Amino acid sequence: MSDPADRQAFAERIRLQLQSRYRGVEVVIDDAAFALRLKGAGVDVPLPLGPLHHACERAPDRAGSLIADYVRRAERQLSPRSPADVSPSRLLWCVRGARYLDGLSRAAELTTRPLGAEMVAFIAETMPGSLMRGVPAADLAAAGLDDVSARAHADANTRTRFSSLPERIRAAERIPADGWRLGSDILFQGSVLLVAEVLAAFVERSGGDVLLAAPDRSEVLAIPAGLPSADRFRMRVVRAWRDAMNPVSRGILVTDGASLSELEAAPRKAGFELLGWLRR
Repeated sequence: MSDPADRQAFAERIRLQLQSRYRGVEVVIDDAAFALRLKGAGVDVPLPLGPLHHACERAPDRAGSLIADYVRRAERQLSPRSPADVSPSRLLWCVRGARYLDGLSRAAELTTRPLGAEMVAFIAETMPGSLMRGVPAADLAAAGLDDVSARAHADANTRTRFSSLPERIRAAERIPADGWRLGSDILFQGSVLLVAEVLAAFVERSGGDVLLAAPDRSEVLAIPAGLPSADRFRMRVVRAWRDAMNPVSRGILVTDGASLSELEAAPRKAGFELLGWLRR
């Protein structure tokens, strides 16, 4: 993983180039998401830096041209969108950490669904270039969608996005000793947590409850609660969350195939308390 200081310097380099080119907006760094946010009149656009950073690391001789293309493509995101542009077919549930929403200027206007474990889902619209935007309720209403219909479209589109996953889970010849890792969707991987068919498939294949986590926006971890290695799952999740390019949550959820709830942390053992006392 790249040094955090290098990532910070990279983000500042891109921020300065965007700010120089697009003087009518404010460009700020979102450290938690490793992204930039472009803010202005009618504009609040997140620009992920992870894919660009990886591309520059893989091909350092092309870094200049890659960055120039990135800066140039940002222009198409800066036109304020008309509410009528909202397309029901592009609405999805997007899962992020609660802190992510704290950084959105219109977070209170989003249609949300709490998941527990410091995670929340909100209705977003997919956009070109591996981008998305949270859709305020007013924009949904202007497009003829009330709360019920907007949620229904997000439910249906999210199920469709992961429609092949339940059968793949059921057909798995074996369950890995450390559980499953899902990482094929860089923006919406956590959205599988809202797909009932996926949860049911995990439980059916496991023969019991399943623990789930989304330490990064592009990663979901799952493990049967009955496996011996499940005792180490929390450590694995915390490690993945700390190493994440776009961290979501270090919390853990548990499903029985029909419901999803937060797994409470195990109480600390007396031995650990004693060690803590010795350190003071």
